[in-house]
Amino acid sequence: MPIGPRRPRIQVVPTTRLGLWAVRLLVAFVAGLVVGMSLAGAGQISGGEGAFDNLWLTVPLMGVALATVVAGVLAGVAAAFAIVRRGERSVLVFLPLLVLLFIAIFFVGELAGHE
Repeated sequence: MPIGPRRPRIQVVPTTRLGLWAVRLLVAFVAGLVVGMSLAGAGQISGGEGAFDNLWLTVPLMGVALATVVAGVLAGVAAAFAIVRRGERSVLVFLPLLVLLFIAIFFVGELAGHE
């Protein structure tokens, strides 16, 4: 019989609704990355220099890119709320926080400029 308070078990699958939404949005983020890379690859196969040479591929590519970033940010925010407010401790809920950190670092790097 252990002495003292029990430590919470870390689980793999989220137990709160907000944690589940964070994981679902993470899956949408990964799917958006796959679709975006496929569209960019299709632009190179169609004979152009890149995906931006063909307007019929550029517009869907920008839409997918925007939806992917929004899904990543929302997944990170939902994960942060699930961890802080609901006490979620699953491993899968911590992954969207890494995505949010990556997007934030990329955004700050783009604002700072580069030579």
